[in-house]
Amino acid sequence: MIALRPWRPDDMDFLWEMLYQSIHVPDGSEPPPRSVVDEPDFVHYLEAFGSRPDDDAEIAVDENGERVAAAYCRCLDATDPGYGFVADDIPELGMAVVASHRGQGIGRRLFEALLTRHPVMSLSVDMDNTGAKRLYESIGFVDVELVGTSMTMLHRR
Repeated sequence: MIALRPWRPDDMDFLWEMLYQSIHVPDGSEPPPRSVVDEPDFVHYLEAFGSRPDDDAEIAVDENGERVAAAYCRCLDATDPGYGFVADDIPELGMAVVASHRGQGIGRRLFEALLTRHPVMSLSVDMDNTGAKRLYESIGFVDVELVGTSMTMLHRR
């Protein structure tokens, strides 16, 4: 049984791990070093998380209370945009599920929980990540712009 709950400050290490896990690694490729999340393109998603009004996250835990997935969002601005940037007032969404729990609908549940609190959200998905793109489309995200090999998508409730 998987339960969802809002994030707490003691979830930060797990959120950083989920940020790393959310990086798409094509089949047959080596994942980047973990230090990649310390680079400017990534660090702005979670640095001082909770200090901005729209910072929000949902955590999935198993029956033992172990964290197994997270979805998080934050508004970034045009001076420091994220990969899924659409506008200053639209939070960008990120999500990852630990490998042993993928394919069980946990990601969908996490997205739906955050979408009840944030009527508009954006994200970026690599076009090679067809499973994730199908999930986002099934939840109601629509294509906005292709940037390199990634599609920026938007959801409006």
